[in-house]
Amino acid sequence: MPPPFSTLRALTLTSASLLAGCLSVPEQSGIEPSLFETPEYHAQQGLAVVKASALYARGGTGQDVTVALIDSGLNASLKEFEGRLGDPGFDYVENRPGTVDRVGHGTQMAGILAANKDDQGMHGIAFNARLLPFRFGDDNEPFFFDSEIAHSWQSAFDKGARLLNNSWANAIPATEINEARYNQVMPDSLATARKLVSDGAVFVFPTGNELRREPLAEPGLPVAVPELEKGWIAVVALKNDGSAINGKSNYCGIAAAWCIAVPGGDGGAQAGLLTVGKDGRYVQTAGTSPAAALVSGALAALQSLYPQFSPQQVREHLLATTNRTGIYANSHAYGRGLMDLEAASRHTPGWPTISP
Repeated sequence: MPPPFSTLRALTLTSASLLAGCLSVPEQSGIEPSLFETPEYHAQQGLAVVKASALYARGGTGQDVTVALIDSGLNASLKEFEGRLGDPGFDYVENRPGTVDRVGHGTQMAGILAANKDDQGMHGIAFNARLLPFRFGDDNEPFFFDSEIAHSWQSAFDKGARLLNNSWANAIPATEINEARYNQVMPDSLATARKLVSDGAVFVFPTGNELRREPLAEPGLPVAVPELEKGWIAVVALKNDGSAINGKSNYCGIAAAWCIAVPGGDGGAQAGLLTVGKDGRYVQTAGTSPAAALVSGALAALQSLYPQFSPQQVREHLLATTNRTGIYANSHAYGRGLMDLEAASRHTPGWPTISP
């Protein structure tokens, strides 16, 4: 006679609990998260909100992980990026190896992502990661640079980057995009994104800064092209204390299933996130662009903790371990919830969860 359902359920719960315990990730050699909570850590206010110090204590700092930065370039000569470049990258504006950054946007995003932990100013969320910078344009809409973006993605992948930070988006609401229309606007990029997602890459995009209830084209693209979802993250920006969505961020909207919320700063004096400017001075930045860079860096730091898992598995784990309490239960605004690196680093990807 088979055991009753209650017995089977008890056995299942016990086995799952034991397995979850076995898959916990301890702090390295008893290192306390508080040891990482330096003035430099607190200066970048978003780090404490997403509990980055717990991830650092468990060994996740971005070591040996490369992140592609597809943006306005990078001033790689700054001290904050000394030792952080995995490759000089390429400048598609000036058609040469290496990059400059005349606008400053790319350098600011690189600071959020991987500025050095050197007791100066602030540090990036993945302060040991490697950056691979590409410059595709400065102030025009991305669709003017379709070919350059596609080449950047493919080159980054060929050079070992599986995480691609894109702190930009075309100003077309995702609700107005279908596959045919997007293929008219960004044909090269669409073909390359399909190929690289199939090959294991993860793309990160901001929802946009128009204070709309729906994201822009790229963050919502898996609605039109569902095969992209497994390699896609959209990012909504919170105030730098994480208390609510910031003053201009678009909502997750139709991208809720692959969207995550993190601090992106807000308008006003000292209300942004601290980063490094193109001239080396520390500056405030705010919006969904730095929020996306924060998520790309978090993925790199988690990947270094879980090298045995693919970037797409790490992506799903990051989305599965968010904080969905309180306001973050509103999926239309906040998608999967507030990024929580303590929870993401406490158990390995795939650890069992038991619904009540």
